[in-house]
Amino acid sequence: MSKDETEYSDEFAAGLELMWGEGFLSPGGPEEVGLIVHGLDLRGKEILDIGSGLGGPSICLASQHGAGRVVGIDLEPLNVERATDYAAKAGIPNLLTFLAVDGGRLPFEDGSFDMVFSKDSITEAPNKEDIFLEAYRVLRPGGWIAMSDWFCDTSPFTPEMNAWMQQMGLALEMTTLDETAGQLRKIGYADIVIEDRNVWYQDYSKREVARMAGEDQHRFEQVLGEEVTADWIEVTTLKTRVVAQGQLRPGHLRARKP
Repeated sequence: MSKDETEYSDEFAAGLELMWGEGFLSPGGPEEVGLIVHGLDLRGKEILDIGSGLGGPSICLASQHGAGRVVGIDLEPLNVERATDYAAKAGIPNLLTFLAVDGGRLPFEDGSFDMVFSKDSITEAPNKEDIFLEAYRVLRPGGWIAMSDWFCDTSPFTPEMNAWMQQMGLALEMTTLDETAGQLRKIGYADIVIEDRNVWYQDYSKREVARMAGEDQHRFEQVLGEEVTADWIEVTTLKTRVVAQGQLRPGHLRARKP
């Protein structure tokens, strides 16, 4: 269950969407987007979505939360094309812009956005503090960073965690929620709030397996084939174990630029 190093194949992206919903490459769908930004007023705001993927979260921010303009950036040009198509399909292409950005300094002026948003997209980035610094730079005073990502706990990785990462073909650069909050505090962010979502995902990941191995197995096999579907079921079953161990911990984080 690994993707190509340079792009999401059509098959891989379609499988993830079947798992998590149209336009989404990580779990929780629109409900999770709503929780990430809960209590923040997005009406008419300009938002940067880092790691916008297929565009599902950006579309939610505009269509369900009143964002005035969302700019999504992603490493993969193919994802940018797909997200642009989904924005047109949603009938709001005027509110959404998607760009391929190859890391490094963001191509925006200082103070360009009211919010920086990200959903589960920087786990593999070794330069997270640089990303947070750039987010701080492009935020206007009083603006928020609101994000979710995959975190770990303080214990060494278990054999199950190492096996899961090997099977996924991942080299995760994970930190704890507290360590990430410390990075934000060091940069100068204020009003930092973190939320551990491990308990939620323990149940959610079990339901992922139940769907793939039960009611939706035929649909997955139509998209991925029988052999790949069997591999996904095996890997996702292993993931439920590392989530239960606390090794893989989805979490929410928000902070304000003074």
